[in-house]
Amino acid sequence: MRRIGSEVVGSLFWLAVGIFFAIGGLMVHPGTPRNPGPGFLPLIMASLLICFSLAVLTKGLVWQDSVPKGIAWKSQVSLVAAVLVYGVLLDLLGFLLSTFLLMFVLFGRSITSEGRWAKALLYAAATALIGWLVFSVALKVPFPQARLPLIGS
Repeated sequence: MRRIGSEVVGSLFWLAVGIFFAIGGLMVHPGTPRNPGPGFLPLIMASLLICFSLAVLTKGLVWQDSVPKGIAWKSQVSLVAAVLVYGVLLDLLGFLLSTFLLMFVLFGRSITSEGRWAKALLYAAATALIGWLVFSVALKVPFPQARLPLIGS
């Protein structure tokens, strides 16, 4: 009897999430590419998630090399928790600081080489700054302002 691998389980989960958000995007009037509505971006992102999930699902079902030992639940839950905390901090601290903190945590977890925290600090600062320059400065996208007064402001 063949066991279901973590690729299959994970891709089925993300497929369900993609379908959920695609339906939500359709219900909120997606509009057209020339005149996008509020559901346009969620629908596009959900469609990409569905496509990637189907690709991983196919790979997991067709080319299953070995049976995985298990799913690293602690790692997966901590990533989801970091993104949820980012959503809360975004409203409290504003885009720049909360994005920096999220990226610092994510880069710190993923970098395994010497000087990982210094690299994580540099990459997080660069990511937050580039994101702010592209979206806020160049594209004039309004971001949430910090609600909590920071020291000295």
